[in-house]
Amino acid sequence: MTESPESILAEFIETVRELIPCDGLEGVEHYFEHDEFEMAYEGLVLELLKSGKYPDNFDYNQWKELAIYYNLDSESVFDGQFWSKFVEWGTSYQMKS
Repeated sequence: MTESPESILAEFIETVRELIPCDGLEGVEHYFEHDEFEMAYEGLVLELLKSGKYPDNFDYNQWKELAIYYNLDSESVFDGQFWSKFVEWGTSYQMKS
């Protein structure tokens, strides 16, 4: 990762701003502003999962790298099935491409 994980997360939040509901975005931004980056990222992905949408120029490997950086492949806060849902979501996009 050449950029800091937090700057990448901030970019991800910006790219999905129009794709998720305002209340979901407010929660993500709340966690981000309070340096709860892993919670912000997990919440962001969960909102995208609910919406069934993907950001423009979605790069699963980049999103996966950040999830692993935040240890979401082995520990999550909001959803105990986060990692399996994340992998299914990302690989489904790759199959569509």
